[in-house]
Amino acid sequence: MFFHQRFVPGLAIYGYMVGDEKSRRCAVIDPTRDVDEYLEIARREGLRITHVLETHVHADFVSGSVELKARLGDEVQVVVSGLGGPEWTPAYADRVVGDGDEIALGSVRLKAIATPGHTPEHVAWALYDDTRSRDTPWLVFTGDFLFVGDVGRPDLLGEEARRALAHQLYESVFGVLPSLPDFAEIYPGHGAGSLCGKAIGSRGASSLGYERRFSAAFRPREESEWVSALLEGMPIAPPYFRRMKQVNARGPKVLGPELPGRKRFSAKEVHDRVCEHCLVLDVRPKEAFAAAHIPGSINIPLGHNLPTWAGWVLPYDRPILIVPDDPADVPEVVTHLLRVGFDDVQGYLEGGLADWETHGFELGRLETTSARDLAPRLASGGDRPFVLDVRTESEWDSGHIEGALHIHGGKLQERMGEVPRDRRVAVVCGSGYRASIAASFLKREGYEDVTNVLGGMSAWKAAGLPTAQG
Repeated sequence: MFFHQRFVPGLAIYGYMVGDEKSRRCAVIDPTRDVDEYLEIARREGLRITHVLETHVHADFVSGSVELKARLGDEVQVVVSGLGGPEWTPAYADRVVGDGDEIALGSVRLKAIATPGHTPEHVAWALYDDTRSRDTPWLVFTGDFLFVGDVGRPDLLGEEARRALAHQLYESVFGVLPSLPDFAEIYPGHGAGSLCGKAIGSRGASSLGYERRFSAAFRPREESEWVSALLEGMPIAPPYFRRMKQVNARGPKVLGPELPGRKRFSAKEVHDRVCEHCLVLDVRPKEAFAAAHIPGSINIPLGHNLPTWAGWVLPYDRPILIVPDDPADVPEVVTHLLRVGFDDVQGYLEGGLADWETHGFELGRLETTSARDLAPRLASGGDRPFVLDVRTESEWDSGHIEGALHIHGGKLQERMGEVPRDRRVAVVCGSGYRASIAASFLKREGYEDVTNVLGGMSAWKAAGLPTAQG
């Protein structure tokens, strides 16, 4: 049997390839939209991708099923669950399956197991290797139903759906999974860092027996108590999740082998608004952005978290122009954006900010400060800065600066009116990354006196400075 697990950091996505080494047929499970890696592995291993399987309609990334089908042709079957009814059955499917339906690749078979709860249509795929056992599954691809150390969240489709989904999730855990053996290996759709669960472990696999023994999700209790424990402390779901569900249900745009965003714009073209209505996305490090940037640009530094924060804060109805630190970074930036549905990437600033500077165009700057420098300012009288904390609820509860205002960074645009314009605003997060994003939005909205606290609360605590709790 051929097996490959692929991990996409930041969004913490696991995708899979499984195949029969005799028939050379292969299936891809829950692919991301950037499909070149799957195609290259199949070519290198001499495999033929014949099936693309989905566990459910994804909320946190754009599925690659349509892209793989377009690149490989009609010999590929896209297989989805029909258990959620027409609304949650992707229109692009070649085959719609229900509980117990199978896909044969030769001696390797994949069997759909209805596991609703994270979503109504969710299925897990149990893998059987007939050369070893026809009756007992070896692996189970659990999608977003079951993670290492956690189960999927049932609250992504709204309050009314949450109640029904939570009941279904309970039934899937305690009614469906007991039919599978302890030694079955589980391979989830996400790892630590994903917002599709609350406490997902960092391991890429586990066994059902280990999870039954040590995961809190398997602890027997009354259903109402189990649901309450599951939902307590659940992270805020980004608003782009709902958009991704819609995109994946109807089918995303086909990209083809060439990435968008290759067009090079001169500094003069950007200044003269040749890319009209473009949102300028500056992906340079936060320190470089603070020193000098194009006025009105938004800073999301390039890194694994770029797609998550792009989905949180960027508008989907604006074309994007990238300001890179290095032109070689552009393909990576574009790939990150495409994974969360930003298709209209126009291009990038050729020559980077240096070209903008040498033309003598206006520059924006963002003040920075350290935790040690901020502390005495907060102890002073009338010139005391207004502290805006953009971390998560759990981070805030673990310790924050006395008197700070807490607004999750993804919610800042909704609550910007709570931030005063007549005082210096010091923005703090864990290290300065999210604070730079938030500060760039404040600057864009006309806030003149904004400071990013570099090092954030990590530096504040390391310096032994006082924190408030709760």
